[in-house]
Amino acid sequence: MVSRSVLPVLILLLLGACASRMKDQMKDYREAYAAQDFTRASALLEASDLKAAKKSELLWHLEAGSVALALGNEDEAIARFQASLELIDRLFTTKLGSKAASFLVNDASDEFYGASYERSYAHYYLAKSLYSRYQKRGNKLDLQGARATILAWDTYFTELQRGASAKTLYSTDLLLKVFGGEVHEASGIRTDLQIALQLYKDALQVLATQGGIYSVFNRSHAEYVRAFESEGKPTEKLYVPTPLRDDLRDFLQFKILTLTKEIRGGEFEALAKSLAPKAEVLKHARAGSGNVVLVFEEGLIPQKVGKPFNFGIKGAINAVENPSAKAFIATVGTEVVTAFAMNKLGMVPGASSGPGNFVFAHTATRFAVQEAAVEFELPMIEEVPRLQRRELFVLDGKGTVVERRPLPIVTENGDLARVVLEEDAVARYVKTGTRVAIRHLLAIVAAFKVYRSVNGASGNGGDFLAKTAAMATYVGASKGIAALEKADTRHWTTLPQALRMTEVKLAPGKYQVAVGTYTGEKAPDAPSQNLGSFEVKGSDKTIFTFRLRN
Repeated sequence: MVSRSVLPVLILLLLGACASRMKDQMKDYREAYAAQDFTRASALLEASDLKAAKKSELLWHLEAGSVALALGNEDEAIARFQASLELIDRLFTTKLGSKAASFLVNDASDEFYGASYERSYAHYYLAKSLYSRYQKRGNKLDLQGARATILAWDTYFTELQRGASAKTLYSTDLLLKVFGGEVHEASGIRTDLQIALQLYKDALQVLATQGGIYSVFNRSHAEYVRAFESEGKPTEKLYVPTPLRDDLRDFLQFKILTLTKEIRGGEFEALAKSLAPKAEVLKHARAGSGNVVLVFEEGLIPQKVGKPFNFGIKGAINAVENPSAKAFIATVGTEVVTAFAMNKLGMVPGASSGPGNFVFAHTATRFAVQEAAVEFELPMIEEVPRLQRRELFVLDGKGTVVERRPLPIVTENGDLARVVLEEDAVARYVKTGTRVAIRHLLAIVAAFKVYRSVNGASGNGGDFLAKTAAMATYVGASKGIAALEKADTRHWTTLPQALRMTEVKLAPGKYQVAVGTYTGEKAPDAPSQNLGSFEVKGSDKTIFTFRLRN
């Protein structure tokens, strides 16, 4: 029979082993997906522990939908993403509020709710799956379903802002505006063209303001966000555009001009004067809209990892509810407890991450003090090299380049996840830090009692033995706390790192699509990566998606 003292340790070891096994399984799955071996990826996902993990049901549907779509199984993908959105609605409206109020529940052991960008992307993938099935079967209901999903996506952001306890910088998504515009254009209905035009105008405005919070578009993004957070509005002088910002701006101006020319011809010249596009952009716009939309999903989103943070235990002492511990602290005093933690247990701030690069506010930083401190993890996005500027090449059946132009990034998800997770850490820092600190305080009190007992019984020279006994008591407890307080690093691991998009006008025929990489400001002379082929069958607007390696 297992003793009660050993049972909690065994449970922790079991939970740790299960988490480690799933982590290895998801690593193998991600690697197979990245290698575009989707059959193997599907088999690995099906055999993984994720399928049976009830508290990761949303994540299971998202991953299963991704791999189903990659395999060309649109029916399965649509079912998975529809189930995802139903779950998101239920979790977001009925459970997330109670989760925010919860103090004791660790995120890693709770339901997987998905980060706000993951919940957003479920809409993109449902719309994409419906459009893909429309391309295969020609059923207009699927195209209208994709259009309706875009509208639901926009509503999601309205609800996100309304339900957020704190205002978020991620209040809309450029991908929603740009991809949503293209889907509306694909319907060919005049009212949908009007909606598309407004979406592109909205996108240009979003790029000019919220675009500044992302490093892919702004060389001074950190300073821009600090000013945005403190002043409540963007500061134009801190927006130092990158070439990738200029590429996307040029594309959006092209889209606005061409659609205006098509449905509001009399406004074209005045708009061209107002937007003041580059000569090349204006030339393409005068030639009219393209009929081929090329979407590129590049790489995989950087991994979510646990980053260590410090939290001063003084900030948590008043929140201790355990009667015995509370009475002991009151008897010896807060300063004595913290001095004991620092001098006898060595609890000084470690070489942990600072509280965020730029999003964290004073509420968080004032707890990261140079006193007795505990360390805990929060989920943050892994740092990876920045994406490079690319050039698109379209080649005809003879291998002749018939179109080439810069290939803009619409969304860089590493950038996006960084902003969202750092904002999320603001909300979690004090609550999580206090919870962890209280658990450590109970262990400190227990260690202090052991120290006094041993030191009092040992007489002269008893401090060493007392300190050793106290340290053993504390270390045993702290290992259990560390196991319980691991950061929740579950994430939709097969999201692309970035989405690029452009539009060209092509005659019916078969084509190859390829890309090259810029060297500084110099465009490539020839493509370096061939991504596949596509066929243009008529003048109707058609969307094609390709996968691009980092």
